[in-house]
Amino acid sequence: MISSMTGFGMGMAAGSGWRAEVTLRTLNNRFLSVRVRALHDRPQVQAQVEEATKRAFKRGEVGVSVSLERDAIAGEDQIFSEETVEHYLTGLRHVVEQFSLPEQPTLSDLIAIGALQQASGEDDDPAPIIDMALQKAIAATKEARIHEGEHLAGEIERILDGISSLVAQVEERLPEVQRELRLRMKEKIASLSVEVDPTRMEMEIALVVERYDVQEEIARLQGHVNRARSLLTSNEPVGKELDFLSQEMLREVNTLGSKSRDLAINGLVIDMKLAVNAFKEQVQNVE
Repeated sequence: MISSMTGFGMGMAAGSGWRAEVTLRTLNNRFLSVRVRALHDRPQVQAQVEEATKRAFKRGEVGVSVSLERDAIAGEDQIFSEETVEHYLTGLRHVVEQFSLPEQPTLSDLIAIGALQQASGEDDDPAPIIDMALQKAIAATKEARIHEGEHLAGEIERILDGISSLVAQVEERLPEVQRELRLRMKEKIASLSVEVDPTRMEMEIALVVERYDVQEEIARLQGHVNRARSLLTSNEPVGKELDFLSQEMLREVNTLGSKSRDLAINGLVIDMKLAVNAFKEQVQNVE
């Protein structure tokens, strides 16, 4: 099923002393454009977020907003590195025992030698938490785009049905148009009051009828409609091909209109142009 390029999603994650919230908004764009807001003080993490987002989408303008803050609860649990404090304390106790000192190490002693250092290392890196929130936001956005794509596919299918109906009406009208064209040609020749070889006259009439024949345009137009229908069931990004098909459809409709000498078909051609333009407008939303 096709996906729309319009979507919204949010994701939240907490851990390692951080709390991250990521918001994604996607809009229409011929190509893929990703803009990450915030994280300017962490350019490496910002680049990681941008690359992960680019891997998730193929087309559209994607705005990524990241809110990052310290987790107050996690900060209360462990302000200082317990491993560092234990390492320094063990060292001080070893000194006391080795030199038979009268007092055990105190908090002041630990502070004096710099044992109370803020917890850092891997737990201080917010990148994993941001990525968790980002993946949730991406999943939510994709789900929204797929849901919107279902409605979009239904509207496009309706337009294609309309185009097919108009093509069928043109095709149904063609035998009568050719009969009328032959009749007018014969009447015109008869009005000249000159003798014309019947075989030569039929050849000339056949050439004129062939010049205004639009069966080839109808066949190609039907082929484009059928191809568009098949693309609507694809799970791959097909927006660019659908847009290309809209241009090809319009080309065939214009050619059909330029060849037609029938008022009824000309009216159907106008309706076709309106339908193809509606198709083109809708496929601009497809990823």
